[in-house]
Amino acid sequence: MPRRFFKKVLPRPRHLRDRWFLRPFDALLHDPALWAIHRRSVVRALAVGLFVSMVPIPGQTALAGVLALLIRVNVPVAVLATLFNNPVTMYPLFYLAYRIGTELLGVPPQPFDMELSIEWLTAGLGRLWQPLLLGCLIMGTAIATVGFSILNLLWRLMLAYRFRNRRQLRKWTKKKRKPRGQQQATELPASEE
Repeated sequence: MPRRFFKKVLPRPRHLRDRWFLRPFDALLHDPALWAIHRRSVVRALAVGLFVSMVPIPGQTALAGVLALLIRVNVPVAVLATLFNNPVTMYPLFYLAYRIGTELLGVPPQPFDMELSIEWLTAGLGRLWQPLLLGCLIMGTAIATVGFSILNLLWRLMLAYRFRNRRQLRKWTKKKRKPRGQQQATELPASEE
C-alpha cells in the first residue's frame, strides 16, 4: 500500500525537528497534518510540489515547503516532488513551456538559450518571461493535475486490492474453522477411549 511505502521513504518528523536549519520553524512543524501519511494529504502535497517544480525561479524546494505549510499538506512529499524538474529535465521542460506560451500568446519564438546563472535571469529572461511564465503555469497545472489523478487512482486501487484480499482471507479462515460445538463433540469421544 502507498502508506507503507511513504512511511519507509519519508523522514520522521522528530528527526527533521532536530535539524539546525528547521529550528526557526519549530512552532509551525508541530502540526500533525504536515506529517500525515494519508491519501488526501499526500496526493495534495504531490500536486503542490509538481506545480512548484514548474515555476521558473530558484528555490523551488523552499517555495514548496512554505506552500505545504500554508495549505497544511505533507511537507516532505511536497518538497520531494519538486525534484521532478531537475537539472537534467529543466531545459526540455522549460523549452516546451516557452513554446506553449509563444503559441498561446501569438508571439514569434526567439532563440531560447537558457543558463543556470544570475546573468541569464537578469538579462536573458527579460525577453522571454511572458511566454515562459504562461507556459510554465499551464504545464505546472497540467502536470500537477495528472500527478494528482494518477496517485489518487493508484492509492484507491491498492486500497481496494488490499480490502478484497482481506475479505477473501476471512472467508477462507471461516471455512477452515469448525464451529465450537463440533470441535468439542469430536474431541470428547477421542479422550474417553
